[in-house]
Amino acid sequence: MGPREVLADEIRAMVTNCAVCERDARDAEREMGIVLGLDAIAHPEDAFDYDLVPHQRGRHREKLRENIRQWAALGES
Repeated sequence: MGPREVLADEIRAMVTNCAVCERDARDAEREMGIVLGLDAIAHPEDAFDYDLVPHQRGRHREKLRENIRQWAALGES
């Protein structure tokens, strides 16, 4: 498995396990004009509030965004 696939798996795991990460990933898709293929992943709206409480959003968001940036860069090269 190549580096792009490893990043895609890590992104998918974060998004699958957390409604906050899902929202952040979808925001990144819109902002960057990319498609991460997250169509099958959807959390109920109230999961966002539930996940946000224990979530260290700043650190988690930065890790997710960095993974997405690297994934997008590997696709362009």
